[in-house]
Order: sequence, then C-alpha cells, then structure tokens
Amino acid sequence: MTLNATSLAAGIGVAVRNTQFATSVTNLARKILALATYDPAKTDVVPLVPVQVLSPEDAGNRFGFGSMAHRLALQAFIGGAGVPVYVLPQAEAGGAVAAAGDIDFTGSTATASGTLPLYIAGYAVPVTVTSGMTAAQIATAVVAAITARKELPINAAVDGVTTGQVNFTAKSKGPWGNSIDLSFNLEAGDALPAGVTGAVTDMAAGAGIPTVADALAALGTGDDANEAWFTDIVHGYGQDATTLNAISDYVGAGNDFLALYGKTVARPFRALTGDTAAGSQGLADLVTLSDGRKLDRANGVEAVPGSQSHPAEIAAQAIGHMARIAQQRVAQNYIDVPLIGIRPGAKADRWTSDYDNRDTAVKSGISPTRVRNGVVYLQNVVSFYRPDSVPVENNGYRSMRNIAIVQNMLNSIRHNFEQEKWQGISVVGNTARVGNMTDRIKARDTGSVVDDYVALARGFENKAWVYEADYTIKNLAVAVRAGSTGFDGIMPVILSGEGGILDTEVQFDISQAVLTN
Repeated sequence: MTLNATSLAAGIGVAVRNTQFATSVTNLARKILALATYDPAKTDVVPLVPVQVLSPEDAGNRFGFGSMAHRLALQAFIGGAGVPVYVLPQAEAGGAVAAAGDIDFTGSTATASGTLPLYIAGYAVPVTVTSGMTAAQIATAVVAAITARKELPINAAVDGVTTGQVNFTAKSKGPWGNSIDLSFNLEAGDALPAGVTGAVTDMAAGAGIPTVADALAALGTGDDANEAWFTDIVHGYGQDATTLNAISDYVGAGNDFLALYGKTVARPFRALTGDTAAGSQGLADLVTLSDGRKLDRANGVEAVPGSQSHPAEIAAQAIGHMARIAQQRVAQNYIDVPLIGIRPGAKADRWTSDYDNRDTAVKSGISPTRVRNGVVYLQNVVSFYRPDSVPVENNGYRSMRNIAIVQNMLNSIRHNFEQEKWQGISVVGNTARVGNMTDRIKARDTGSVVDDYVALARGFENKAWVYEADYTIKNLAVAVRAGSTGFDGIMPVILSGEGGILDTEVQFDISQAVLTN
C-alpha cells in the first residue's frame, strides 16, 4: 500500500526506515586490486574491467593458472584472509617477450635413487629419480613434475637438441618472468641424488610492460577517479619508472589537493612493489630508487633481500596483510606480521639483519623485513614520500599505516556530510532563531558544522586514529562561504603514534648501601 501526497481514499499509514541521524565513524571497507596481465588464451577476459575473484582457484580459472594475475591474487588471498580481492586484467604489451631459462643435466647418470630438490620461484617441486636414470630421463621427469603443478609461473619442455636440458618459459610475458628463481637445495638436508648435476641458466630476457596509465584511467577519471574505492593496490610490473609515475600521478603527488587527494574525490589508495636484491648493493639501489621519488605518497617497496620468492608476490601478500589489519583495526601497524611461505634467502644476502641498515632504509622510504627462525616478518611499511621541506617528525605520508588512517578519516567525513541530515539545508546565522519547526530541521549554522566535527574528532579518538581529540576541537575553524553557499571548515588532527620502539636502559650497582636509604 502506498500513501502519497495525491492519495484520496481514507487510510492509515505507518512505516519504518532505518535512518542515520548521528555522526558515526566506521572502518572503511578494504578492497585489494591487482593490476596484472593474463593468459592470452583466455579469450573471454575483458581487459581493463575490474573483476572480483572469489578464490585463487577462481583467479586461475578466469585468467590462467600460473599467470601474473593468478599469482598475485593467490598471494593477496593468503595475506588478506577475507578482504575482497579484485583483478584489473591487462593484455600483454605489444611485442612483449617471455623470460626464458634452463637447467642442463647433460652428463648426469643417477647412481642412487632419491629426490631431486627443485624449487621454482621458491616453491618446492620434488622430482623422483631412480638409480640408472640418464640425463634425458631426468629432464623428462622434471618436465612432468612441473606440468603437473598448474599453479607454477613457468612452462617446461625438454630441449629439442640437448635432450638432457629442460627449457623454461614464463607463462606471463615481460620483466615479470626475469624474477622467477630456479634453484636446488633450499631446505636443510636437501641434496641432489648421487651422480646428478644440473647447470642452471637464470630466467632472463623478459621484456614489455603494458601501459598502467590505461588501467588506472579505467578506474575512473576526474571526480569519478577510483569510484569503486579500491584501497590497496599491487601489480606485477616491478620498479618500472613509468608504472610508478603513473600510479603516483593518479593518486596525486606531493602534499596538494590533487587527483585522488582532491577535495571532490578523497579516495586515495596505497600501492606496494617487492624487491629481492641482495647485499649492500641491493640496499644502495633501493635508496637511489627512493631518492628520485620523494614526492610519491602512493608507492612503497617491500624488501626481502636474497629471497627466492617472486618480488611481486611478496608485495601482494604484504598488501593483503596490510588490508586485513586495516579492516580490523586501522590504527595497528604491521610490525612482526609473518609472510607465509616467503623464502628468507641466504643469511649472507640480508642487509636487513643489521638495525642500522633497517633504520637507514626506513628513513630512505624503504620497507625492510626481518628473518627469525626461517620466517620473514614485516617491519615498518613506508611510502617513498619524504620531501626535503617536511621534517621527519611531521611526515605523515611516510607511514603506510598513517595513509590507511587518512583513508578512513576522509571516508568518515564524506559519509557524514552526505547523509540526509545535510541534504537540502539552508544556511543561517543562528539556528536557534529559526522558529518554524519544519524549517529548523534543515537550518544549519557554523555551530551545526562544529558539532559534527567535534563528534567526528571524538570518534577518531575513540578508535585511536588521533592522538587526542581536544587539540582538534580547540583548533576547529568554520566559516560561512561567500554568498552563503555553504561552509568552509578546517579540522586539524594529530595522528596517533605508530609504536615500534621500546628502548629500555637497565642501570645496576653492586653497592647495597642504597637499600638502607
């Protein structure tokens, strides 16, 4: 039954609607997005259209098992544990080349049975070898073991000339494949069966990266940019400058009201890449990378030096953990969160083992990790942003955790002032002087705006997003816009601290005289 202003028949109407009148502060629903290429054989894929995937298996079925899209989604699910995962598929770049490598068993004849401890991108692919197997037979067994693992990022085939050699080709074209590690003997106790040797030629020569700016434009432009409110981004294009620049520009570089940080948009996301370069040179190269990106408040890099895991997969799992934690409690940092299944690499390769190196990294806009008992743990997760004009103690964009809080605050403020309470309002000098009750319902003065800002500040304080609400309340500034077209407000906040250092000094003395004082 409908009773409206034009109804004529007698009737009694009663209804209920759940309507929000009070200001509320809630966690922003996190959404992970992977920008990635897919298997060209999947002809039903529509490029540049984000698709939610429900599981790693779903991603493999849609985009090809072992493809970049599948591998990134797999790791995002591991870290995200319930956070929605989307893939924005991109066709491989025109003229792109797949990385290739090989393992040559020529000269091998197994003199004892055993297991060949092969690892592809850090994943164990055990191959059964029996005594007497020739190089050609071993190569055939390796191909069979790899082919049986559809989730691996490479294809394998016996060389057409050297029958004891296995040739590998990355399933996704581009530099992505160059980071697929081929190794033996990564676990304690691993050893090649007696009589077996294998010469590894690392994956290389992969080239060609799609234009990421096209993918970002597909998320919306202008006031519709990032319209679907993706919060956490990962991609498989590494530290390619064009890619990082496109992401930074789309989000908005510097400290201005630009792009996703624009006042009429207010939907910024954060993005992460991975790095496995070993030793002091690996750290030096990352510092050089970061030094050229001091206004980049979107991107960051997660380093696990020497790891045999794919760097982009490391970043995808880290992004998943970050999104999951932010969904549960955005004020929490990411220190000591374990990366599941990520290879730690050799001890000699870990510049991250030294505190001074980690401190240098964080100050330089690089996210280090720690390895304890063979498990890789996140430490400070930071962005590249660190302009010379902003002191370290004032640099809020430095921390990826802070950016997540900012995302939540922008969403809460926007949601508050988009609710029905603020629609169709009239601007007055003092709502108390509006005597007509119907008109007072929609009359607003500066005090009305202040009231909501105060409620928001208290809400931020209640969730530990800000250090204290009193500072915000004391320094609020609200004015009527020229022409009485609305209100201008300034709401200063001091973000809560990201605790990660506990420095205790134990002082001791052997004199017991103090006990009598």
